Amino acid sequence: MAAKERQTALSDLRLSVYLRALHPEFFRIRARRDFDGFAFDGQMWLIEGGHVVVFVNGSDAVTEVVAPRDLELPKRGLARAADLAGEREHRVEARGTLLYQMAYQVDACSAGRYMQEAEELLASARSGHLYAEGPLRGPARAFSYAVPEPKGRGLLVHAWHGFPAEHTILRTQTLIERL
Repeated sequence: MAAKERQTALSDLRLSVYLRALHPEFFRIRARRDFDGFAFDGQMWLIEGGHVVVFVNGSDAVTEVVAPRDLELPKRGLARAADLAGEREHRVEARGTLLYQMAYQVDACSAGRYMQEAEELLASARSGHLYAEGPLRGPARAFSYAVPEPKGRGLLVHAWHGFPAEHTILRTQTLIERL
């Protein structure tokens, strides 16, 4: 995959929900956490400008991808695709055994407020959560921060992605659980 000359913008992103697991070779993974030994198998990957959540229960799987829309991904197993703008909720039942629920909010703010929120989020992220920062230093850098938490028969993921050129933070909350 060729490196991009510019930072990913929020308007470049798309949400894709698959009813199957995707292979990590589709993505340039910047940070990763695996979930083994729970009532499911799962992975959380932070990628450039977005993230991937993979939840596998036996032969059933759900994969959430928040990534640039120009990233070539397979069509097989795609259950939903949507651009990210404003606030929205998504819900998909996967073959009656898995339930996927996701809500997101796009928070545009002033440059000062963006810098303050970005620094607060990154300070929290550095305390043991999953995070990745862009190549720039200081508050002008893009970042991704996620708190994935196994919960019983499911996985709850809170994620934040910062887009400094737009002074915008994308906040997502995902719950994938076995019914």
